[in-house]
Formats: sequence, C-alpha cells, structure tokens
Amino acid sequence: MTAVVTGLTGPATGVHRLVGRPPAESTATVIDTADHRLLSWGVELSRVAETGRWTLRAPGWEPVLSADRTMPQAEEDIPSELAVLLVPFRRSGILAPVLEAASVRRRFTLVGQDGGALGDLLDERVRVGQPPGELQAFRVVTLTTTGPVGAAVREVFLAAFADAGGTLIDRPPALADRMGLTHSGPAEGRPSPRTPIEAFVADQLHARWRRLLRADLVARTTDGADAELRDGVRSLRQELGALGPLFATEWLAAAERRLDAALLDPRPLYRTERWLRILDLLAEAATEPPLPQVAGRLTGPVLAQELEAIVRTMRDQCHTLDSYSDDARWARADQIARRALTLSRLSRRVFGKHAKRLTRRLSAIVAPLDATVRPDPAALARDLRGLTAAEIFEAGRGYERTMLAVDYAREQFVREWPGLWHKLRTRVIRPRAPHYHPPTPAELPPRAAAGMEARAR
Repeated sequence: MTAVVTGLTGPATGVHRLVGRPPAESTATVIDTADHRLLSWGVELSRVAETGRWTLRAPGWEPVLSADRTMPQAEEDIPSELAVLLVPFRRSGILAPVLEAASVRRRFTLVGQDGGALGDLLDERVRVGQPPGELQAFRVVTLTTTGPVGAAVREVFLAAFADAGGTLIDRPPALADRMGLTHSGPAEGRPSPRTPIEAFVADQLHARWRRLLRADLVARTTDGADAELRDGVRSLRQELGALGPLFATEWLAAAERRLDAALLDPRPLYRTERWLRILDLLAEAATEPPLPQVAGRLTGPVLAQELEAIVRTMRDQCHTLDSYSDDARWARADQIARRALTLSRLSRRVFGKHAKRLTRRLSAIVAPLDATVRPDPAALARDLRGLTAAEIFEAGRGYERTMLAVDYAREQFVREWPGLWHKLRTRVIRPRAPHYHPPTPAELPPRAAAGMEARAR
C-alpha cells in the first residue's frame, strides 16, 4: 500500500513526465445477504455514499448481466430493475449492508517529449471494513498505453512495479475473491476416479446450478420465455434420478416432488415461489451433498458400481419384453434405459472414452425404445364437437396410425434387442478400484469439512 515506484520517466520509456490529477475519494456500501449469497457468485451490489448511485458488478455473467453497471439516478432503495436480477442469487435472503469499501484513486497522464499523451496510469488504493471490525486493504495500478512507444513503456513500467513488489495480473480480482467469499465453483479439468464421491456430486450440482441461474437471467432480461429454464430443470430431474441410489431417500423424494410440481406449473417458472425453493435445494445439496450410503468412498468405484447395476437392471427388463407386454412394462424399460444413459453421460468426465463408448451404445438402445412407449391418451384426445364426418374419420385414422406405429416399434425392438445387448455388454464399466477412501477436509465441500472437523473435536 505504501510502496514508492521510481524510474518511470526517462529515455528508456520515452515518458517525459507524469501529470497527476487530483485524487478522487469515494466510499461504497456493499449490500448482500448475511451469508454473502451475491458475493459468492461474483455479483457485487453497492451504493456510493457521495453520489447515492447504485452499481452492480457481475464479471463472468456477461452478456446476460453487464460486467459493470451504474444506475444514472441516485436512489435510497435498490432500483427495481436491479432487484429483479438479484432474485435468483439471493433467493429468499434479506439484503443488508455487509461491507464498506473506501477507495482513493489517482490518475496520471503519461506525457512524451513532444507534450503528447502516451497513456494513463490509474493508482487505486482500497480499504474494506467488515462489521466485526476486520480490515483488508489492497492496491491496484492499471496501465493503459497508446502510440508506437506503448510496448517500451509497458516493459519498463512492469519491471519497475515488479521491483517494488507488484504482481502482474490480467484483470483485478473481484471483491469476493479478495475477501475469500467466492463460491466453490466446479473443478477445472477431468476429475480423478479417486476423487471422493461427495466432491464429484457437489461439482455436478454446482455446474447445473450455474446453468440454471444463467437460464433464469436470460428469461428475465429477454422476452420472458422460460423454455431454456424448464429444459434445465428437466435435465436436473434426470440427473437426480440417475444418481438417485446415492442420495438420502427423504431428500431425493422431496427434490423430485418439487421439480415435478414446477414442471407442471403453467406459470413462468422464474416468477414462482417454488423456483426459489428449488434453488434452495440446490444450494443445500451442492454445499453438503446428502450421500449417507456412500460417504467417504471413491467416485470411480461408486459410479462403476451404479452403472453396472443399472445396465443389468435394464437388461433384465428388456429380456422379458415381448410384443404383447403391457404398456407399463415398456414404459418402465424406457425409464431405466434413460437413467442408464444419463448416468453414463455424467460419468464421462471420470471414465473418459470408456464412458463415451458406453453412452453411444446406450443411445442406440434408448432411441428405438422411446418409440415403444404409448402416448398418453389424454394427449391424443380431440374435441370432436363441430367437426364434419370426414374430419372425425381422419382424426380416427390418425389415432390408429399412432397406435400401430407403437406396435410396430415394439415388434422391431424385440427383434433387434439381442444384437443391441451383444454390442453393449462389452462396454459395461465395472468397479475395479478400492471402494473406501477417507477424504481429507480439503477434498470436501466447506460445510461437510466443517462437520468432519467438529466430529473430530
């Protein structure tokens, strides 16, 4: 914070002098929930005391949210257009002041020998105070150069600031990163089969959570259509079903009830209270996955065991099907096959090409099996009142063709099943690694790690 940097002017840089402007001071109050739900996603809402204007910074959420947006008018309360965008992040949390950031900015113009401007240097020093009295301070210097001597200026300036203890960065870290409040996001790269299953599931749920938040923002900032959001909820429903045996029974049942009810609600999903409860559910599970049956085990063996079990269940179900099996049995086979396909897709980051091959074989089974499921009669029903005899006759023919297409698909699947299974069985992933691996607190989600340390004490 107090470092003095010298050697910025002279023949080496072509900078004759630095012309400083008067320092600008400002104090911003950061608004968030008590558990920092906005900051944890890199969303910073603040109000500048000197101007009364509100600012929303959301780097990483472009283009649905601006990286830096300041409202033109000074207002006491949060502007409604900003408040609407914050709903999926804060959920039912109450917004209140949580931090206060005081900054001093000094801007210098780089002047060459001929008196022309070569660029700008912005020196910003920030002190952030928290309610308990803690204080954090940081300093960011931003160099912007123009003209043909820009490269030489940058090289000498960077060396000078490095000698004074500075660190070169592409962009300043968000306030949440500096305060250690950033949400534990999905792990980069491919997870290892030896990753604890809690970390793998938390990573999957967190990635789905982020996609749902983005779909919510797209609906709020465009025409209001929630088709993308509903597709994301359906995908979440399928993923929970595929991982179902791992979750606590009561938690899974409650989650499926909420998701099914949300998909049946005709109202725009993001405007319902039920949507906020779904986000609460995701927040809980992504922070501390409810996996009582497999806690402490390795991801590789657990997923391989579940894949082997679901594929064998699908095989047993399909082996007993024939053209005269009732509709419920065909629907059950299709449901199991879809679960197996979803689980194989979730496993691709762990098993790589082995899961990719399994997914391809399962897709070849699910596609024809889908055609064997008879449509819901209510979906095919038509109001015949007001139709002519010819129109009623044509409607009947259409209904008959639909039913016959299902019968034909069933006969064809029964004929092709032995060959489909023959291609699939060599691709089944079987567990080979040890099943138990005590995770360290660093490998677990934050709340789970805190619980482990508390139990140890």
